[in-house]
Order: sequence, then structure tokens, then C-alpha cells
Amino acid sequence: MKKNIILTGDIAYDYIFDIKDPFSKYIQQDKIHQINISIVTDTHQKSFGGTGGNQAFYLSKLGLNPLLFTTAGNDFLEYKNFLKKNNISTKFVKVHKDVPTASGFVMTDIHDNQIWMFSAGAMQKARDLQLATLLKRVRNTFILISPTDLEAMNKLVKDAVDLKKDFAFDPAFYIPHFGTEILLLGVKKAKLLFGNDYEIAFIEKRLKKSITKMVNANQIVVKTLGDKGSEIFHNRKWIQIPIYKTKTIDPTGAGDAYRAGFLYGYLQNLPIKTCGLMGAVAASFAVEIKGTMNLKFNKKEFKIRLRKIK
Repeated sequence: MKKNIILTGDIAYDYIFDIKDPFSKYIQQDKIHQINISIVTDTHQKSFGGTGGNQAFYLSKLGLNPLLFTTAGNDFLEYKNFLKKNNISTKFVKVHKDVPTASGFVMTDIHDNQIWMFSAGAMQKARDLQLATLLKRVRNTFILISPTDLEAMNKLVKDAVDLKKDFAFDPAFYIPHFGTEILLLGVKKAKLLFGNDYEIAFIEKRLKKSITKMVNANQIVVKTLGDKGSEIFHNRKWIQIPIYKTKTIDPTGAGDAYRAGFLYGYLQNLPIKTCGLMGAVAASFAVEIKGTMNLKFNKKEFKIRLRKIK
């Protein structure tokens, strides 16, 4: 029976600013304690984004029916129409008329380093969503717990464990903000743990233990390494996954695309290395454009690249 994948990550409008210089040009090391910087760019781009939205886009293009379980604001109509056009259900997106949809503002320098600012807006309302109520309406589920409101993520981890539901845990930039108890619960109970190399190291620092000692043989740890590919820990060993080589225009959203590609394989019970290669291929489409969702991405092109990656 086909699983329904529930995406709890946020939806947001992304505003992307490209800088033609390295950030180091603007920062004086001896003045780091009193930064006052203005950076001028020729243009910027507004795009549809947010963790949940990005993941839903790629999963839908791969033929799955992701269910967004998140919140939006009074400016959601434009995004809603985009999701509808791309066959993504908004049935479980709660719209709040008193606040705007979350917005992310990112500056990317010439070396693809990034500085983000984020306005939570309606994302803060995600803490009021009730997972148990949703699960009464949707059966045979797999849940991806990824960045949204911090309190909401706390609840989602507890509820998924209490309800004995399979889930993936992607704590991301909230790692320093989770209580130790919740962070450990998410790590030890998740079927999948996602993070980049910095985030996995941060989890180990917070919990004072190697990640490989915290998970059991049936759990999977996926560690992304940027342009060096990724590593997957499964059955007590690390599996190396290369990137699909392509020209990088903008790295924003590549992590979400990777997760979508990986989960596409995982939910079909494919070999773990194949899942990793699927993640790498999905990410390759994301980096080829400005913004987070490559409208040229489709299942046919995905399969062509998958056959080429080694």
C-alpha cells in the first residue's frame, strides 16, 4: 500500500540577493563586534520556497502525492495557485488572515556562502496544528519533521513518538535551540535523520556522543557534504554518495530537493545507496536555477540523470 508522506516544514516566500564579491570584502575582522554593513545588488528575485513547499514540489514532480501540514498567511493566494498548478494539495494548509506568510531573505556571495534572515509570520501558528487530528483523516503515513516553528517541531516529535508513527527528523538550524531531551528523542526514534556535516557535528556536541553510537542498526543517518556529495550511515557502516556534476547557479533549496529525492526512493523500499543517488540527482536540478524549484524538473529527466550518476 502506497504511503502518504506528510510534510510539516514551512512554506515561505524567498527573496534572493546575489552578491558579486565574497562576504570577506565587506567584513573587517577587527570590527566584527560592531558590524554596520550595507551591500548593494543589481537585482533580486522573489520565489516560492520554504522547506515544506520545496520538498512538496520535487516529490510531486516524481509522482508522489505529498500532503503539506503547515500554515500560511493572508498573502498565500499566489503561492496556493502555484501549488495547485503543480498538483500539490493544500487541503491541510491552515491559512491565517491576520499575519503574512513566512518570508526568507538570503544573500549569496560569489563563493556560494549565504546569510539568511527569516520573518516567521504565519509559521508561528504551526504550533496550534494537531497531528493526531490529521492522522484520523489520513492513513498509512510517513512524516517528515523539518524546519517550521520551534514549538511546533517539539510537539511533532513528541506526538509522532507517542502515536508510534514512522518519521524522519531534520532539526537543521534549530539544533542549538531544542531542549536536550527532545533533540535526543528525535535522534533515537526517527527512522531517518537528515543533516549537513556541520549540523550532524553540532548534534554530537549537544548530546556529547557520536551519532553512530546514538542510532541503532535499523536507523539511517543522511549527512550532506555540499559539493563533496553525501554520506549515509546504515547497518553500522558509511556509504559514500557522489554529486551529480552540473553547473551551480544557486545552492538555495538543494538540501530540500535532496531529501525529496531520497524519500522518493526510501518509500519505495529501494536500496539505501540508490536512495542517496536519487537525492543527489534531485539536488542537481535545484542548484541549476535561481530560487528553489526548477520548473524544468520532471520524472523523465530525473531518470536520465540517475542512469548517468556513478
